[in-house]
Amino acid sequence: MLYTVISEYDIFLSRSPERRYLDVKGGKLEYIGTGKNKTVVGLFSTDPALYLNKDYQPGRRIK
Repeated sequence: MLYTVISEYDIFLSRSPERRYLDVKGGKLEYIGTGKNKTVVGLFSTDPALYLNKDYQPGRRIK
């Protein structure tokens, strides 16, 4: 198990899907997919409360 801020796709040499970013209040949301199939990959924010928001957890679908 790795504890790092670097994406696992940058560490392990595998092809990763194209990442996109969405502005949310207080930060940026990183996701993969298009249309209705958007999945959260990560969150960039200085607000600790955003990390507790269930809508921004990795693996969740974006509405």
